[in-house]
Amino acid sequence: MASGQWWEYWIPGWSAVRITQDVVNAGKNYIDNRKASNTATTNRVNAAQSNLNSLKSQMPGAYKSEYGSQIGSTQSELNDLTKKGFSYDYTKDNAYQQYKNRYTRGAELASEDATAQAAGKTGGYGNSWASTNGQTAYQSTMAGLSNAVDDLYSQAFDEYTSKKNDLTTRLEALQKQEQLAQDAYNTKLNNYYSQLNNAQAEYADAVGEKQQNTANKTKFWGNVAQVGAMALPWVLRAMGVPI
Repeated sequence: MASGQWWEYWIPGWSAVRITQDVVNAGKNYIDNRKASNTATTNRVNAAQSNLNSLKSQMPGAYKSEYGSQIGSTQSELNDLTKKGFSYDYTKDNAYQQYKNRYTRGAELASEDATAQAAGKTGGYGNSWASTNGQTAYQSTMAGLSNAVDDLYSQAFDEYTSKKNDLTTRLEALQKQEQLAQDAYNTKLNNYYSQLNNAQAEYADAVGEKQQNTANKTKFWGNVAQVGAMALPWVLRAMGVPI
């Protein structure tokens, strides 16, 4: 707002006084406005910096697998099992030894019984026919041991296959859990960097605004000084000061 009437600005000497007053008033208004603006800008910079520092301190650590050791051990066990393949030695199977003892004892009893019965039919004397009957009974009973071996082989193969399938299923489940954990970590990390980038951008904008305010202030007071220097001779003349 002008300090005087419009026509006062046409009076030599007095116009300089009015212009000087206008500059002073403008400067006062500017100072009041800039003070409020600087406070707001400073608060914005401080808040942005505080938020940025807080986010930096919350950076997620490196990914640590919860399933790595389990996956490694399961994979190793499966690899070893696959590499060795299936093999079965019934002579080293305790179950076979039990079957063998049982069938051998049964065959011996069957042989003795058959021999005794055959001998009884020939008057109780030992002969080749009775001996043959006893041997036949023995072999017939021992044939059951061969069938038992086949059953033990099938059982061992089923156990091998089941163990391999169980290891494969367990490995797939662990790998799935590992992938889910990695995906969750990556999502968390991406969200963090997104927030960090936003915080950095806000801080940069706040600092830029503050720097611009400082530049505007410097420019304003440069203009004030320039106008004051131009008006000073007129003010001095108006006051009767020789120059």
